[in-house]
Amino acid sequence: MTGKFAALAVAAIVAGLVAVNVALYDTPVDIAPIASAKGRDGGMMSAPGGSLQIPDAGDFSETFERPLFSPTRRKFVPEPVAPQPVEVASMAVEQPAAQNVAPAVAPSLLGISIDGGSAKALLQIAGADGASWYGNGETVDGWTLSAIDKNQAVLERDGKTTRISLYPAAQDDQSTESAGQ
Repeated sequence: MTGKFAALAVAAIVAGLVAVNVALYDTPVDIAPIASAKGRDGGMMSAPGGSLQIPDAGDFSETFERPLFSPTRRKFVPEPVAPQPVEVASMAVEQPAAQNVAPAVAPSLLGISIDGGSAKALLQIAGADGASWYGNGETVDGWTLSAIDKNQAVLERDGKTTRISLYPAAQDDQSTESAGQ
């Protein structure tokens, strides 16, 4: 019997708290600022007529315009809106057929592996995410790998020779040479 009584008491308390919360939820709250009726010395301020006088708080409009927690405390100014691009009508220009020409940019040399008599270079094609190993005589994005030594790889394309150094800071003026000179 005491267990039922305790459960009934708890249910009544919870119901009472819910009723108080509902009553408080529906009650409007006045959040208007109230000035203190005390003067600077702690005593009550009174007007010459005997009534209480509330001091003037002043105009805080400038304070409210600036953000409180911003380190610069500058007035918020929205970013200017960029003008929308205007569409211009033009005649269609006939594009020439795309030719399958290798790009002029040589691949990047990321590493060299020399094992006995075979050498391979780790090359990354411009704009690619990954790199692959290539041996002498293999073609990489239109370039033919002609020689590999411990510090550089030599690539040829369209009669031009390009030396790619493994350590670019050590490379002087040997970046591009013409085979005809």
